[in-house]
Amino acid sequence: RRAQLIAKRGDVDGARQVLTQIETNGEAEEVQVTQVDAQFLRETNRTIEAQRVLETALKRYPKNPDLLYDYAMVAEKLNNIIIMETSLRKLITLAPNSQQAYNALGYSLADRNIRLPEALSLITKALSLAPQDPFIMDSMGWVQFRLGNLVDAEAHLRAAYTALPDVEIGVHLGEVLWVKGQKEEAQKLWRAVQAKDRKNASLNSTLARWHVNL
Repeated sequence: RRAQLIAKRGDVDGARQVLTQIETNGEAEEVQVTQVDAQFLRETNRTIEAQRVLETALKRYPKNPDLLYDYAMVAEKLNNIIIMETSLRKLITLAPNSQQAYNALGYSLADRNIRLPEALSLITKALSLAPQDPFIMDSMGWVQFRLGNLVDAEAHLRAAYTALPDVEIGVHLGEVLWVKGQKEEAQKLWRAVQAKDRKNASLNSTLARWHVNL
């Protein structure tokens, strides 16, 4: 908690120093501290340093599912798809009911508009494990959009946004509506999410791609 307070003040290095003073007992506690350390770095765009922190921990605990997932997400952020996929597939082998792993890999493929049938299969598996998870519903909507199934895409994204009016989900739903020709509704939705997070990268790249000025 003290480390988190220091990090909130902007002193990430000071916060990380506090973490080094924590006495840990066993794998679970060590992993928890490592995850917090990596998160501090990720939140301040020191992603490569976060990757190194997680790599070091994985050498000690190569089968820890939490480390594997966080490492995969850092690799995804760095656009290293090979490392991301390798880590997530290892996680799936170790924890075959990890909906997060199936969803993360499927969404990453769909977002890059590659290997879409495989992405659909992965997200379908994730949704079967957690059918009420709005983030997985969002992924299903997004892969359906990429596949050109606009009606299915809208249905999944509306359900996701109703369950959780998250900015990213709203951006996705808005894009589907825009492509379907429901442009007024799309702009209304984008304005709503813009009010929550004006600097959101996904929102701004979507608006630029469709030449929309709110």
